[in-house]
Amino acid sequence: MNRRTNDNHAMYCAFDIDKGDTGFAEKKREVNKELHQGIVHELVSPGISLGYYHIQSKEQGQVVIQNQKPFIQCSYTISGIKSYTVNNGKQQLASFGGQEYNYLFLNNQEVHLNWWPEEKLEIYELGLSPELFMQYLPEAHPFYQVVQNAMVKNAPVSMSHVNLPLSRNFCDILKQMLHCPLEGRYKELFVKSKTLELMAYQLEHYEQVTGGATRSAATKGKQLKKEEVERMYQAQHIILTNLDSPCSLIDLAHQVGTNEAYLKKHFKEVFGNTVFGYLQNIKMNKAREMLADGRSVAEVADYMGYKYSVHFTRAFKKFFGYPPKEDKQ
Repeated sequence: MNRRTNDNHAMYCAFDIDKGDTGFAEKKREVNKELHQGIVHELVSPGISLGYYHIQSKEQGQVVIQNQKPFIQCSYTISGIKSYTVNNGKQQLASFGGQEYNYLFLNNQEVHLNWWPEEKLEIYELGLSPELFMQYLPEAHPFYQVVQNAMVKNAPVSMSHVNLPLSRNFCDILKQMLHCPLEGRYKELFVKSKTLELMAYQLEHYEQVTGGATRSAATKGKQLKKEEVERMYQAQHIILTNLDSPCSLIDLAHQVGTNEAYLKKHFKEVFGNTVFGYLQNIKMNKAREMLADGRSVAEVADYMGYKYSVHFTRAFKKFFGYPPKEDKQ
């Protein structure tokens, strides 16, 4: 990606998914500016672009991505909070908390990637050409029609109605792609094989987690008015920025200008989960992050508000399917 900055501290980059068609390329660099510090590791290959970004910013960060051609983006958030907006930043396309991922179809217009200040943002962004993605996407998969419709309308869309929990296996594959010891054409071959492996696991994972439900902007628009959808994204923002002291449903409803009944109904329509379920998902993934960082089960249980570690262990195993001690290994 070619980057530049302007006076309002937004970073601009031009992105072309076909850039890798000229050959495999890889770049690593450190970001050491007054407002942003971190690490960037990017590689491009025919029809594939992978970037790893570990950034901390003193103020809200923003990258304005000027897409040259439509492409599929699988967006992964290890830690931190980020959002994608379109229409000059006026319409939210997707928002992610830690340990979440989703597929996006991005057309050839500007997309704003935003993240919160002082958060340690750690993300992977995997871009795929529509030709490559559709070549291996089974026609029976729910995403197939979503992508077809988005391509015909040339409209950006978040493919899943709810962000999916990020598997440790997916992160391992992404790391293998970046840190493969091979070089040149052999690393290019390795990256493509790992991309297809990751795609296979994720497409199956999507159907297992959601039962095959999809979301398009058109479908969502028929269910709710624009201002109602915006209220739910406002509620999501309040939840994500107040994880340590969540407010009651009534207070949350009042803050976004609705009532408790409508909040419950509309939040589930937009995000595919109840307010409590969404918050539980975020908190459990935060717990997993803390365990991976070396915190003890007792410490994490206390942080999560559990009086007894055994109750946290039971809830964690029910949520992820394995006990918390495995995340410390």
